[in-house]
Amino acid sequence: MEYIREKSNSVLIKKLVGEVADVDLSTHDCYIRDKFGVFIPIFDNSDTKSAQHKHPAYEIIINFEKDSEKPKHYWAEITSPDVEHDRNQCMHCYSIFIEKEYFESRFRLYEPDVPVFDGKAFEFCSDILKALNTFVFEYSKSMMNSDITLDAQTEIITHWLIRSIFGETLDMRAVSSDYSLARAQHYIEQHYMENITVEKLANLGYMSKTTFNRRFKNEIGITPIEYLIEVRIKMAKLMLKRKENQLTDIAMRCGFGSGAYFSSCFQKYVGLTPSEYRDKYAD
Repeated sequence: MEYIREKSNSVLIKKLVGEVADVDLSTHDCYIRDKFGVFIPIFDNSDTKSAQHKHPAYEIIINFEKDSEKPKHYWAEITSPDVEHDRNQCMHCYSIFIEKEYFESRFRLYEPDVPVFDGKAFEFCSDILKALNTFVFEYSKSMMNSDITLDAQTEIITHWLIRSIFGETLDMRAVSSDYSLARAQHYIEQHYMENITVEKLANLGYMSKTTFNRRFKNEIGITPIEYLIEVRIKMAKLMLKRKENQLTDIAMRCGFGSGAYFSSCFQKYVGLTPSEYRDKYAD
């Protein structure tokens, strides 16, 4: 049975990865389905120069440093099928391959035209890593009805990745199980452009400011105001990617009140000025 599965996997890998599969198969742990595959390096070959190559499927590379402090959001890059590239992979990465027709059918649920991606960088939340690890665990354990659950996880991960390409990087861990706090989060997401006070948010949950602040920080990990700023920064990133939006207009539309305060907050949270971010990631 193991031989049959290995032989079947080899066929599926070539369907997604192409002819380079013969060379790279021994250097990765492979978790492969008909339309979706996760490949994880098992030793460091980052010093080896990668030759020009291309794949029949969409390739998404997630690089991260294993020993560094885990950030809340990560960066990935996506390359379309048949686009030649020679990007090297580090030891600590996930290589995700999604079958062309399957990916494009899901992408068109969000936008009618699928662009050609040539290493486009995009930000995504760490929950995708958790979902990928769940996929790997389920695959490895060969649990009852795993075909059904693996297909469901493939659907979820694909949609989360596509949403991330469009700038939606919601961290599901941040959604509180306490409805009083979740209601405040929903309000912030819908009214981030307004002058929101902690007192207003506390009233939504029928509690004092002190109690609300304490419970929010304990549950979410940051203060309500920090959460509000993160939401505003997220929306500002989406607007910055369109060059026709003026910086002062973005500052006001995202609730920052002034261009100077917007620039200060953005650089503190992102590590780039708004102008630098636009130059790097504008569509």
